[in-house]
Amino acid sequence: MFKDLSMRVFLVHLAAFVVVTAGLAAVNLWFAPQYPWFIWVLMGWGAAVATHALALLLRKTHRRERIFVDRKARSFTVHLFAYVATVLILLFVNLTVTPKVWWFYWVALGWGAGVIAHGWCAFGKRRPRTPAQEAPAAKQVTKSKSERHPAPKRSSGTPRSKSPKRGS
Repeated sequence: MFKDLSMRVFLVHLAAFVVVTAGLAAVNLWFAPQYPWFIWVLMGWGAAVATHALALLLRKTHRRERIFVDRKARSFTVHLFAYVATVLILLFVNLTVTPKVWWFYWVALGWGAGVIAHGWCAFGKRRPRTPAQEAPAAKQVTKSKSERHPAPKRSSGTPRSKSPKRGS
């Protein structure tokens, strides 16, 4: 687990998150316990750590579903998760800080348009298949053609004759 660079980077990210937010919580609760502002840092950075964890999980899981195998599908899933987490955090901030003025939906609409475009690129339009995806299909087609039209048997003693070229 610790030999993998991406896992080490994630663990450093997670450790920094835990240490810094614990320190901020201690400072906040010591000096201004009436207003717990460390929660904003905890939510924002926590969403980033959770997104990082999801990206690592999708990349390291050895499953065959498209979301795990296809790089574009994985990327879209991670970005969709980040979008939903951020919009929910902004909704919470909007409800707690400025409940009379609704503004979070502007971010949701703008960023949502980008997420929809990303989803269209990942799933909506047809893409050429990779050679790895075409290999099983090509084997099946080759096998079925050879079964339908078997090659004629040659006798081992007679050499194969070449046909003369046309037009000479």
